[in-house]
Formats: sequence, structure tokens, C-alpha cells
Amino acid sequence: MAKKAVIGGVAAAAVVVGLGTWWVVDDRAEAQATERGTCGGATWELSAEGEDGGTEVSAELQSSGPGEAWEVELLRGDTALLTGSRTTDEDGEIDVDAFASGAPGDATYAVTFTPAEGEPCTATLGS
Repeated sequence: MAKKAVIGGVAAAAVVVGLGTWWVVDDRAEAQATERGTCGGATWELSAEGEDGGTEVSAELQSSGPGEAWEVELLRGDTALLTGSRTTDEDGEIDVDAFASGAPGDATYAVTFTPAEGEPCTATLGS
């Protein structure tokens, strides 16, 4: 009888732990948003994820080749989180990250990648 009680208790604990893990994963999924798209032969991704009481904002551009110069502006609403020139790496990519206050759903995030020649690529995430 004691053996069945121990096995039942272990099984119940496993279910509770499993539900707790599911809840944490589900909560984390709601705290992250991502948009992807293309523009002028390049692809982009913009994401915002809740982290450490704020939001980590990440933007990535995949262009046609390495060594291309781009101007980058990453915004939270009207506030610049990051601005400046970036050059694509050996894989033709630019990756930028910034930290903002508030939760991911509290603001609109935007990134604009502007090549030395050509039209800017702008991505927006949020309301």
C-alpha cells in the first residue's frame, strides 16, 4: 500500500511540474513578437521580447553581399534606441540589439535600414 502511495505521489508531482513548465513556456510565448519581410532584394526580421523587466529589441537584415554600408535607426515609438552606420558581415548580414523599458506590447517598434544607394527598408512591430 505504501509503495502505491509513493508512486501516486511521484506521478502527481510530475503532472504539477509539467503543468508549471507549460505555463512558463506559454507565458514566454505571449511576451515575444516577431515580424519578417522583404524589401529591395533584402530580407529583414524585427522582434521584441520581454527580458529583465524591459524589452530586448532585435533587428536583422540579410542583404545580397558582404561589405555593404547601411544606415540603421531602431525606434521605440518616437525614441531612438540605436542609430548609426553598419556594414554587412561576411554573410551579408547586419544584426542590432537594444534594450527598452516596458513590456513588448506597450509600444510600437520600428527599424529602418537605408543602403548607401537605394530605397530604405522599414519594418514595424506593435500597435
